[in-house]
Amino acid sequence: MDDTIRRASVIIALEELRRSFQPPSEPSTQQPARVRGETGAEFIHRLLNDNPAECKVQLRLDRDMFLQLVRLMVDRNLLQDGKYITVAEQVGICLYILAKGASYRDVHDKFMHSISTISHYFKQVLDALTRLSIDIIRPHQDLSEVSPEVANNSLYFPYFKDVIGAIDGTHIQASISDMNGVPFRNRKGTKSWNVLACCSFDKLFTFINVGWQGSAHDITVWRDSLTNSKYVFPHPPEGKYYLVDTGYPNTVGYFAPVSDQGVRCHVSEYKHVPPNGMFEHYNYRHSSLRMSVEMSFGHLKKRWKVLYNMPQMSKKYQMAIIVSTFTLHNFIKMHTLGIPIVQHEMVQGEVDFGMLDDDRKNEMLLVRDEIVRQLWEDNQPVNEIEDEVEFEDPVGDNAEFVHQMEEDDQWIDEMLQDY
Repeated sequence: MDDTIRRASVIIALEELRRSFQPPSEPSTQQPARVRGETGAEFIHRLLNDNPAECKVQLRLDRDMFLQLVRLMVDRNLLQDGKYITVAEQVGICLYILAKGASYRDVHDKFMHSISTISHYFKQVLDALTRLSIDIIRPHQDLSEVSPEVANNSLYFPYFKDVIGAIDGTHIQASISDMNGVPFRNRKGTKSWNVLACCSFDKLFTFINVGWQGSAHDITVWRDSLTNSKYVFPHPPEGKYYLVDTGYPNTVGYFAPVSDQGVRCHVSEYKHVPPNGMFEHYNYRHSSLRMSVEMSFGHLKKRWKVLYNMPQMSKKYQMAIIVSTFTLHNFIKMHTLGIPIVQHEMVQGEVDFGMLDDDRKNEMLLVRDEIVRQLWEDNQPVNEIEDEVEFEDPVGDNAEFVHQMEEDDQWIDEMLQDY
């Protein structure tokens, strides 16, 4: 026993001697995510003044975006300072929960307010963002004009000059008890909300329909959007249309790919093998242009982790959370593009009950056949080498956006590992 103790003492002494000869380590320059004893007001003040770069990490909005959002809430009289908590801190609490999928207990520890106070102001800001969505989630350019993203891209112009956007659906986690969760079970067996969205080619959502259970078919949600005036759906003007996938009908105003047997429909299927034949050539262009809505969904869910960790709240506030994240997505994009947020009066929407009429389907079939023919004829003179170059990148001129989105996703993943 004495030998064992003696050896252990020698080992400890040698270790202390080794450490004494090591140079002192440099102090860390990383800002702490939480300062001991820091209140919520002090946390927000530190993000805005002492470490603005951290604001985007913690709240997903940079300093200028955050201040603009707070001013907008105050100017529109959507939020007011409380007795002990300012509008800036109220907005900060909501953004923190949406960004990180944090629980009330986590936010209580972070902002040093009671759980009831956190819950109260979280719901207030959700209500404010929902009201603000009327002015933010809508078309921000004339639907009768050619989209710049199409007009300036030879892959799509003039063939898709009458396209005004893309439509698709996505599933977002629903927090529903098993007793009431059967209608919310989607085809994968998980409980979700089925959300339909229209998206312009500058990655702005122009319409969303929130509230359908996960078991609902995409066409059901689409038909509800077109036939219920409360949604104020942005119907395409005459001669214009949205791009849709094979889950929707090819009818006037809604342009689907060719889904014949053996014909590839999605752009990812052309990654290694170029399009073969006129129908696949058309589908490649159609799908690569329609990727704008899929990319926007992906970016939305990467930024707002609450969509993967829906809190146990009423259905009303789960839908408010979804609407708020779409609103914030557009708010960030509009700030980047310099698009002003203009107040609009709520109007009665138009309805369309004839979207599935055979005459309309046949009319759109003729339009599609003509575009398929034009694309095929215009690309016949291109030699094989040029063809290989053209289809080497499966998303054509969308590659720059994909690269930017991948960089943003990498940034989000990295910061989530630290916080």
